[in-house]
Amino acid sequence: MSVYVGLDCGGSSSRILAVDDAGKILFQGQSGAANLVSTPEGRLRKNLGNAANGCPVPDFVCGCFAGLINDNVRTRGLNILRDTFPESTNFRAEPDYTAALFASEDADVCVIAGTGSLICSREDGRIVKSGGRGYILGDEGSGYYFGRDVLMTFLKSPNEISNSALRSIQEVFGSTEETTIITGVYKAPSPATILARLVKALGHDAAEGRPYAVASVQRNTTELANLFVNHIEEHHPSATKLSVSLSGGVWKAAAIFKDTFREVLERSLPGVEFDIRRLTKPPLYGAVELAKEMNNGN
Repeated sequence: MSVYVGLDCGGSSSRILAVDDAGKILFQGQSGAANLVSTPEGRLRKNLGNAANGCPVPDFVCGCFAGLINDNVRTRGLNILRDTFPESTNFRAEPDYTAALFASEDADVCVIAGTGSLICSREDGRIVKSGGRGYILGDEGSGYYFGRDVLMTFLKSPNEISNSALRSIQEVFGSTEETTIITGVYKAPSPATILARLVKALGHDAAEGRPYAVASVQRNTTELANLFVNHIEEHHPSATKLSVSLSGGVWKAAAIFKDTFREVLERSLPGVEFDIRRLTKPPLYGAVELAKEMNNGN
């Protein structure tokens, strides 16, 4: 009986799942961030070690990493996996969006909006993506931008945010003092991760109709939808019906994000029929499916 291990390694957390041939769950683990670009390697290795503590020895391991941007980074990811599971011999490292797409089952396109964002789909047997350049150069419609809008509004016009959003800021930074907040952002190992924790506060305020939050949802979601439209025009130009899977914390934070995204898409692509659903199976299960592929010789 083989043991398959999948890892979903993102900018906010890392998760591990081990199953057997029958799909029985043998182990689950979780720890901190494991982005191959933005997480310091020492912290990344420690987080994966903590998440894997107690995991049975796997026969096949697939790690799906945020920040896996080229073959050199892939090699580093493979080396980290080998060190995390020294008794194993079969390893695979893929970008994190691959796990979300494989967990999406029959979806044509997967739209990821968590700490970061991107669009991915299958085209002629390969996986193609748009976006995913990180919070400095991209990540349209990501949790980072929504959280940043909450914090920037508080710092400029604190009366515009709700008491609920104020409590969220207090929880994230341990204070509502400007100097403490600024220090917390710039000293954070990943500023994008800490700001993305405020996405629920933005969704709450948008649902209440607070102008700053409604404007944020419209602006940032439209940018993500425009990225989606460009992806479809480049990779699926003849599509008349699309099944779209939504993965990531933004879609879980509030219904207004999904509803606004749909509205923008239907305006932008009036000739396309959309079936838009939140991903019901965690991307971690997609990583396990990729591990299983290794045993099938695919």
